Parts: sequence; C-alpha cells; structure tokens
Amino acid sequence: MPRTTGRAAVLLALGALLLLAGCAVGPSLRPPVATRVEGPVLPAPAPETEVPGPAPSLLPPWVPVPTAPVGFADCTAELRATYGTELLGGRDVRFGCQSVPVGGRGASSRAEVGVVQVTVGPVPPGGPVPVAVVGEAGGPTGGERAARLAATAPEALLAGTALYGVDLRGTGNSEPVDCITPTTREALVDADPLAADPVALEPFRDAAATAARTCTQVLETALTDYRTAVDADDLEEVRTALGAERLHVVGVGDGAGVLAAWSRRHPTSVGRTVLDGVADPTATFSQRARERATAAREALTAFAADCSARPDCPLGPDPATALAGILTNLRAAPLSGPFGRAITDGTATRAIVHGLGEPARWPALASAVAAAGEGDPTGLLRLLAPFEADGGGFDAGVLLACNDSDERPTLDQVAVDAGQARAAEPLFGAFFAHEALLCGSWPVPVDTPEPGAVVGPPPLVVGTRGDPVTPLPGSERVAAQLGSASMVTWLGAGHGAFPATPCIRDAVGGYLRDGTLPAQGLVCPP
Repeated sequence: MPRTTGRAAVLLALGALLLLAGCAVGPSLRPPVATRVEGPVLPAPAPETEVPGPAPSLLPPWVPVPTAPVGFADCTAELRATYGTELLGGRDVRFGCQSVPVGGRGASSRAEVGVVQVTVGPVPPGGPVPVAVVGEAGGPTGGERAARLAATAPEALLAGTALYGVDLRGTGNSEPVDCITPTTREALVDADPLAADPVALEPFRDAAATAARTCTQVLETALTDYRTAVDADDLEEVRTALGAERLHVVGVGDGAGVLAAWSRRHPTSVGRTVLDGVADPTATFSQRARERATAAREALTAFAADCSARPDCPLGPDPATALAGILTNLRAAPLSGPFGRAITDGTATRAIVHGLGEPARWPALASAVAAAGEGDPTGLLRLLAPFEADGGGFDAGVLLACNDSDERPTLDQVAVDAGQARAAEPLFGAFFAHEALLCGSWPVPVDTPEPGAVVGPPPLVVGTRGDPVTPLPGSERVAAQLGSASMVTWLGAGHGAFPATPCIRDAVGGYLRDGTLPAQGLVCPP
C-alpha cells in the first residue's frame, strides 16, 4: 500500500476542516432524519395572533370643550345657602349662574333660560367635559338636579366635568311663571281625592277652569310657549352657548321628555343621553293615571318597609295601614291651617305622592303624616310649600302637561274613569284620574310631542318600578319608540333612579364616562 506524502496529508486535513466548517454555518442539504421521542407528542404551538381591542363605541367621544364657557357669575354662597349642606354633603360644590337668551322655533317670543354651572372644586383646567342636566316643570329645577348629582354621583364620573343645570321655561331662574292665584292653587291641591261622580268633581273642574282663564289672561300668546318642543329648541341654544359640538345630557321626568324631543329635532347635536324616568307622550291621561296609581302603591310599600326597619318609625309597626287611617280621619275632620285653610285628605294625599318620589325625604314624610294624625299639619304644608309657592312649579307643571296633550276630557268622562280607577286602586286611583280635568278648559295645542326613532347616538333609558311620577311602563314604551335605546330597569322606588344603587351607578356611569352600552334589558335590584 503506497504511502502519502506530507504535502498530500496537509491538503487532506485542510479539506476536512473546510467540510466541517461548511456543515456548521450553512444550510443542510440532507433529508430530515426521523427520530424516536419517548412520551406524549405535544401539539405544535399555534401561530401568534393579535388580541382584538375593544369594539369602537357607538357614542360620541367624552372630550372637554377647550375653553370653558364664559359669562357665569359666581353664585356659590347663594346656592349653597339655598340647597343646604344636607343636600350637598361634604363635597366642595361650586356654582356659577347665567341666563341664556333663547327663542325656540315654535315660540311666540324670546325668553331667558337659567343655567347653573356646577363643579366639584374649581372648573377643570383646559376646559371641562360639559354635561347638561335638564330640570322638571313641577319638580326640581335643573340647577337643583345638577347640585344633587354633584353631591352624590361617583367622583370618577365627575372628574374633569362641569354639570350645567338647565331650567325649563317658567321654572327656577328661567323667569318662573306665576299665573294661577294662591287661592285657586289651594283649591286644586286640597280637592277631594276620592271623588268619582260629576257632582263631587265639580269643585275641582271649576278651579281648573279658573286656572286656565287667569293663565290665558296673564300670558296671552305666550301661553303655548311652555311645552316640550319649545324646551327642546331652547336646549339647542344652550348647547351653542356652551360651545359643545355634541352635548352630553341627563334628564329626569319632564327633563327626560325634553331630551327625547331634542334628540329627534337636533340629532347632530346629541352626545351621550340619559333619560331617567321618561313619560310616554303617546299615553292617554287615563292610561298614565292607572300606571301612576300602581307605581304609587309600589312606592308606598317600599316606604312602609323603610319606616318599619327604623327603630323610631313614627307610624308604628304597620305604616301603610296607619297612613290610610290618618287619611280617613282627615277626610272626616280636616285640620285648620294658616289663614283659615282646611287641611284635607286631598292635601295629605298630594303631599304623600310628592314625598314618595323622594326616598331621601321618607323619614320627614313619615313624621309629617304622623304629626297630622295628632292634629298638626305643619309638616305636610312644609313638604308642599316649595311646590305651592308662587313660581314654585305648580303652574309650570300644569302648563306643560296641558300644552303637550290634545286631550280635553269632559267632567262625565273623568268621573267614569275615576270610579274605575278607585275600584282598582282605592287609595290613589281616583286622585290620579282627576289630573285629566286640569286641562279641560285649556286651548287645544297644534303641536304635541311626536314619538319616533332617533337617528343619532343610541340613548340610555332608565325606568323605576315604583316611580309615582313617570311610571316604568311609560319609560319602556319610550325606549321602544326611540329604536336604538338601551333600557335599564330599577326595581326600587322613587322618581328617578340615578345614582341610587351600585348597579344603576355602574350602568349609567359606564355609559356616560366609558361609552359602554349596558346589556339590553339589564334589571337592577332595589
């Protein structure tokens, strides 16, 4: 066998090194080699995919107005004294006041709408997120509603915002209307709540006719300006004054009805919209009265349970029975009030209905009813005083209700309805049926609220089972009429739900702040 030379050996060694180097850094051309793996075979990892983000909100953005609206004069001291520390709690609530000139498309004349700026602490730097809070005709004004929200709504929702309480025409700082005389007002408030025949209803009918006559004389052509359509156009002018391209809004009762009309009439101006306890504009007086009577009974049950749970309930172990007995006694023997006024079961029933709508006032209501049972009507009159006062809301409530309806029931029609309602609900049925007579002598309007779907952002409708002012069935119908609305039901009692419970706070706060629509048909416990 021949021997290799030294030169050849070096060349062979160098080739071997190059071959090994090529295997280490270059791709292999060899076919794959099967190997045996002991144990279970694991699946190949799935390819990485991007996690989808949250779906875009269907609602306009929650953004501040770059420049805070000007023209608001500081009125903190005045309004803190008006509302009291009990309503405002311990928060640093500050107020600014302004009047905005308005003149809705259907109004006969120009007017001014009172707007109250409400913040917790100073106005946020860089401009706030504006949220309008629309008041009611026969209830709390926009300023008071905004103050209540500033004192009770979650602080996370209020951060960086300014609430703007908007008073409806004829209420609060919007040139309060005063066209019904105190004597006529008292006659309507103190009327027989159980009357169910034409003769018994005549005094109420006559007082209502007097109210219509004096309001027509005082207001003349402006009489029909106090209606939902005009209030909706007024709100649009307030939006312009606030400098908001799209305005976020919250309304309760009458205010919620204005927001529904505004959403239909001005869809491009609508932001995030909360309708809390909205009445159905298509309901007849009779239908609404039956639903209010049922809701008032629900509220009375909740009121009685609340009182019974307190160690010092002044109505004893069975508050509902005690209350009914006191009404019976007042019917037989009215109490004597100031200036010779007779405090009747009608006076007490109206005070009770008003009080049932305000759960925070239930202890005061229980004490007032119990005191009346002992012969002292002072508490009942105190509950009614803000409502009965000149410009306090009674007149504006009548104007709005009658201008928004083309029904003009006769005495005989109301008597029949009251009899049926009293049979179905002995305590409240006839009382609510009588409300239809308030409009019997008013001019028939030519422009009433129109139901229909909204074409703007989807609103949130909140209804309360025991709401004696705007019952749940009406709010449910409005949600269906609006088309895209989300409906949230609270199984509690009172007029308006937000911010009563954590469930309601989460639903409304998530809608307003986060732009999240709650699950359709959400039901919140009491």
